[in-house]
Order: sequence, then structure tokens, then C-alpha cells
Amino acid sequence: MQPAISQSLIKEIFKKDCCPRQIFYAFVEGRDLLEPSEAMKIGRYFESELLGSCRGGEKQEPKLIKGGEKAAAYRECDEIIAFAREVFRRLSLDFDKKNVQVELKADYLKGSLDLIAKDIQGKGEAIYDLKYTATQPDDIWNGWGDPESKTDAHLQAIHYVFTYFKKYGKYVPFYFLVFGKSKWVKVIKVKVTKEAIDLHIERIKYVSEKLREFEKDGFKGNGTFNKCLACPFYNECPDKSNLPEIETITI
Repeated sequence: MQPAISQSLIKEIFKKDCCPRQIFYAFVEGRDLLEPSEAMKIGRYFESELLGSCRGGEKQEPKLIKGGEKAAAYRECDEIIAFAREVFRRLSLDFDKKNVQVELKADYLKGSLDLIAKDIQGKGEAIYDLKYTATQPDDIWNGWGDPESKTDAHLQAIHYVFTYFKKYGKYVPFYFLVFGKSKWVKVIKVKVTKEAIDLHIERIKYVSEKLREFEKDGFKGNGTFNKCLACPFYNECPDKSNLPEIETITI
């Protein structure tokens, strides 16, 4: 059984150490590929409280300390959530449960869209993806200070725009709404060119071919010792590597 092609699946298959067994567990069975870090949980909490849920319709609960109070990082995040709500109000970005955390499926493609709402620069709809960061707006180490070099974000924008097109037959604008811990917002509009779409179609073809190869071979794992040790599915994987690669030298 081949999974629907998401932007996350594309990223994994294009990794040089891509393991078919890991792809099977994460994208065919739908299990978590990573244990969320505390920073990731705070980002999920921001999204959950602002939009009403995280990806998949789940709620991210805050970390509580002694006495039942929210941990400091989550209290700080609450202030950014209030700031973000005011930004949404000023941009007239209204939404309800129908257009948040949209699981968009079209043929063999899938995209998990944070928000579909009116285009803040014109008529019609647009796709919005929310980001939360603890850095400053022009901090290049975060990537959002130099969004043109943030290739993972480019792939996400292209995939969502193309999946929307496959579903509804039209291309719509795409925006990143990046909110910072020190109460700033950066709105980044991604213009997806025909050349980018054509390249993405080739990516999708490649991923489809690899999935067929993996399925034909039973999604047999090919991980190295070090990769297997770091894999969340190590204990149950029948194909894990139990020995490190041994280098032999002659003296």
C-alpha cells in the first residue's frame, strides 16, 4: 500500500540516507517519526490555542509546574497568542473550524494546511501557514531573516499550492505568518512560478517511483548502525543494523 504524497514524505525520500522501513512505519502506518522537543511542543501550543487545534485536530496542552501553573515558556507564549489574535483582527483574517487544519487530499497528494482564508492582498482565498519562533525577525540563524534560502519552506509552499490546484483547479496565493516571541510578525508571500511547479511535478514522479520500488521490496530497511540507533522504530524493526561498519587498516 502506497501512502499519499505529502511534503514531509517528499523531504524524507530525498534524504540520502532514506530508509524504506522507516518510510513504512511513518507514512504507511502513520506513526510519529520524531519525538517532539519542548520547542516543538510550544510551537504546537501556539498553533493549537490560536487556531483551536494542531495538525490532525489535536490539542497541545501546556506544561504545568508545581501548583498547576503553566510553565514560564507557555505563559510567555500566551502573550504572543494574544498578540497574534490582534494581528488577525487587523488583517480581517476570520476563520472557523471548517477552514483551519485542513487535511487537503487530491488524487495521490496530501497537504495539511493550517488555514485557508481570504487573501489579505486581494479577492478570493489564500493558504496561510503559521510559524512561531523565539528569535528576532532578522535573525538569519532562524532562517526567517532570509526566507529565500529556506528551502524546506519553499517545498512546503509549492506542495500546498499544487495540491490545492489538483483539488480545485486553480492556483491561490500562499503566505507564511511568522510570529516572534518578542511580539513581532513577518508576513512572507511566496510566489510560486511555473518553473517551480514543473520541478515539483518531477519530484512527485520520482517519489512515486521510489514508493513503488519500496513496496515491491516489502519496504525492507537499509539503515546503517548509527542511523538505526537513532531511529524511533529501532526496537521493532526486523531490518535494523546490529553491527557498526568496521574499518580495516593494514599496517
